[in-house]
Amino acid sequence: MPTYKIRGIDVDFPYEAYESQLVYMDKVIQSLQEKCNALLESPTGTGKTLCLLCATLAWRKSLGSFTTGVSMQADDKSEGKNDVSSSQSESSRFSTIVYASRTHSQIRQVIQELKRTSYRPKMVVLGSREQLCIHDEVKLLRGKTQTNACRLLCRRRGKRHCNHFKKVPEYMKDNPQLGEEPVDIEDLVNIGRRFGPCPYYLSKELHKFVDIVFAPYNYLIDRGYRKSLQLSWSNSILIFDEAHNLESICADAASFDLPSWLLTACISEAESCIDLSIERRDKSNDKSQNPDDFAILRALLLKLEKRIAEVPIESKELGYTKPGPYIYELLADLNITHKTASKLRDIVAVASTLLEEHNQQKSTGTVCRLDRIGEILDMVFRDGRTAHAKYYRVHLREVEAWSGNGSKGKVSRTLSWWCFNPGIAMEDFPKYGVRSIILTSGTLSPMESFAQELKLDFPIRLENPHVITANQIWAGVLPVGPSGRTFNSSYRTRDSPEYKQELGNAIVNLARIVPDGLLVFFPSYYLLDQIIACWKSSNENSTSIWDRICKHKKPVIEPRDSSSFPLSIKDYMTTLNDTSASGAIFFAVCRGKVSEGLDFADHAGRAVVITGLPFATSTDPKVRLKREYLDQQSRPQGELFKVLTGDEWYNQQASRAVNQAVGRVIRHRYDYGAIIFCDERFSHPHRQSQVSRWIQPHIKCFSRFGEVVFTLTRFFRDVGTQGPTKVSMLEAKNGGNIGEIPSSDQNMDKFHKEKLLSHLATPMTQNFSASSLLDTKKGCTSFLGEIVPANRSSLFSDNGKTVHCESSRNICGKVLLGERKTLQSQECDRLDLADDCQLGEKSKDTPIAPCSSKKRRFITGDYDLKQYFGNSNEHSSSASQSAQGGVDLRHKDGVASDSLELIRQKGNLPDDFVPSVGDETKGSAFLAQVRDKLSAAEYINFVGYMKALKTKTMKISEVLQCISRLFTGPDRLPLLKRFKDYIPAKYHSLYEHYVEKK
Repeated sequence: MPTYKIRGIDVDFPYEAYESQLVYMDKVIQSLQEKCNALLESPTGTGKTLCLLCATLAWRKSLGSFTTGVSMQADDKSEGKNDVSSSQSESSRFSTIVYASRTHSQIRQVIQELKRTSYRPKMVVLGSREQLCIHDEVKLLRGKTQTNACRLLCRRRGKRHCNHFKKVPEYMKDNPQLGEEPVDIEDLVNIGRRFGPCPYYLSKELHKFVDIVFAPYNYLIDRGYRKSLQLSWSNSILIFDEAHNLESICADAASFDLPSWLLTACISEAESCIDLSIERRDKSNDKSQNPDDFAILRALLLKLEKRIAEVPIESKELGYTKPGPYIYELLADLNITHKTASKLRDIVAVASTLLEEHNQQKSTGTVCRLDRIGEILDMVFRDGRTAHAKYYRVHLREVEAWSGNGSKGKVSRTLSWWCFNPGIAMEDFPKYGVRSIILTSGTLSPMESFAQELKLDFPIRLENPHVITANQIWAGVLPVGPSGRTFNSSYRTRDSPEYKQELGNAIVNLARIVPDGLLVFFPSYYLLDQIIACWKSSNENSTSIWDRICKHKKPVIEPRDSSSFPLSIKDYMTTLNDTSASGAIFFAVCRGKVSEGLDFADHAGRAVVITGLPFATSTDPKVRLKREYLDQQSRPQGELFKVLTGDEWYNQQASRAVNQAVGRVIRHRYDYGAIIFCDERFSHPHRQSQVSRWIQPHIKCFSRFGEVVFTLTRFFRDVGTQGPTKVSMLEAKNGGNIGEIPSSDQNMDKFHKEKLLSHLATPMTQNFSASSLLDTKKGCTSFLGEIVPANRSSLFSDNGKTVHCESSRNICGKVLLGERKTLQSQECDRLDLADDCQLGEKSKDTPIAPCSSKKRRFITGDYDLKQYFGNSNEHSSSASQSAQGGVDLRHKDGVASDSLELIRQKGNLPDDFVPSVGDETKGSAFLAQVRDKLSAAEYINFVGYMKALKTKTMKISEVLQCISRLFTGPDRLPLLKRFKDYIPAKYHSLYEHYVEKK
């Protein structure tokens, strides 16, 4: 197993690490060493979870050995409470790691990754009784009902008690090694069934002295759950995996909605408690419950119901809104204050227990609604303070009652207390002395809102690239349809029949081109329903758009009802696995069930189509009030943290929903797929800047639909014939090596070999057919030497040997500034790029032959800018022409001339023109200096400006002005002057104007 030295820490990693994995682990360790928080984004398939575990546990191990053993002393007088202590008392000095994810299924995957590592910390998984209970009766219950039933049986001593609970101390005493090997929830349940101890309380006792705890989010976010954890929070490490929705989860956990039907149910339960307590007193002289207490509770709830009904609501759309502290004024009218709230909470708790005992006797299993009243009181009167209310808004709205409560058609009111500061759920952690909080996900972009919303400082941030190569992804903006009509899903155009039909015709074409599974995401369920209804309608003389889609792929529509969702997924996968079918198309919604956490790897998701920006409904009261709240907070008030404006938040939420949907495809290093943005607004640089960073370099803006059909057809044809899956099979057979690379320098650094190999593997232009790489002059080249192994690292290590890895800043510097060595190709001299076919002349039903009529390079992860540099005297504004003729691969650098194509296109140069070696060397040297002088963020901006110049998405005056700003400062002034050599001569005077200003 390779070992990497990262920031002085020896990190054991089960495989040879990618460059991006080393950078990711470097950031994790930096966060832990410097005691600061981190935001880390790494695309799905880059081994994010494995890196996170290895880096964190390696750092923890460097402090001291992991905990082993446990001793338990059970005290019969403790009524089920066990005194637990570690056999290594000194382990309490070390940091406890709490690893939280959204669901138990995600935690299960994390445990599987832990088993792949060499680290064996003492660990435990925390779960609910719903997952862990093995009692024959209690395991059938749910929610608070199950919790109360469990507690009741654990307290009892007679016949009706939980025997599993009593066996926990004995089992832990006999098995002190429990948790030293990774155990999942299923493992704990199997232990309980086989040996008898309660899995739930087994995990509750074990978590007190472990090195790492795995738990769902609510154990950290919910104050009640958090208090149940007996952890030493001081110096602890909190990790939130899949954290892209953390803001909304935190805000929802601190908010409540009280609809009329729920309040009515609570009043009914209070009445039942009165009757039950009187019945018990009369039959068994049981005076433990006072009927008067329940009568008071019922009276207060009736008064609250009346108070809510009396509030004047002038506008049904706007509702009735008041500042957060108004909730205390409302409750004070009912004599519910800080002094009386604790007494009322006690009454609610007794009432819940009474109802639970009655329901258990009757075996009804009814959920106790009164528990919600207790939770609301805890939320409003938390810690006896009122300061948190300023982050809230009170809202009362009227809606038509839903049919399930028997009052359909009647007007129902809902009282809400909405939290608009998600940081309120996280504010306690700094007070506890938590060492570091790490938020990570495959889609955190745009990142800025996390720090601003959670009110935490995140000095360490990372947006990692993907581990795939450029020929595994096609990403493009499709601003127009087949007829040339503009795609824009805003409210101004989305309801027009022309827009719907144009979008439908585009989907028909894409369904024909994309193999296997195609995912199509709409901004909302409303738009999904409206557009599909339009597609299904047809004229008598023509086939409907829906029928034309069905000819190519079987359609599946995401249901609104969660219960029907598993059936739709099954239908989709069944169709994909049917060899007689040509694939399936899944119509889904951004922020829906398909876009969240599902894995559409390989043939399940070969392309994803985004039909628009999924803005939340602006008239929704919660959205409207959130925007108003942020606008008020963004005014200068001496805040420690910058606050988002309402519009910034609104836009970033839409962008994050897009990134989440796009992340369904390309799920591992050998996967490939296309990302298609069918909305003109994605062509704007600002909008593209909010797309996940790993996608941005690959995005191309097209002007015609025919270009998309052409390049997309070629992409799937080429990647299908020599795709990554074939490489992975060969890699496995060949021990991870893909062909020998002839070199004039036997001691050449493997990283530089790989980069040169990548240059041959990646198409020189986006329309370059990868299959044409096989058509060399000598005809001897195999694709084995042309595709980079996906997991080749610049820092190779042999098993058992340590490889020293510098900080991420130095790693990036080496990647960007590495000097290329000479590679003499012995198998191929020239590539035949000549082709006479012209784009747009092909019928949509005619197979497209290989051609390269309009060439454009991918901007790969290295941001190779030589494609933009050439002799400025050869540049002109004339239209691009088809390149014909050969490309000499044996220049001084040993690589093909990247700038040749651009020079020919812009200058109408003859086919036999070859730039001088001096020009290329000059451009390379200038590029190295730019990388050296600019920061990483500035360099990425520089790339963006150059790309905007080439694609004409920005005016040249704007580009030159932006670049002149980047080169501000005495040490950068030479770059500013030298850049003039790389712009067309007719713009020299304009550029000199900006130079003179500096």
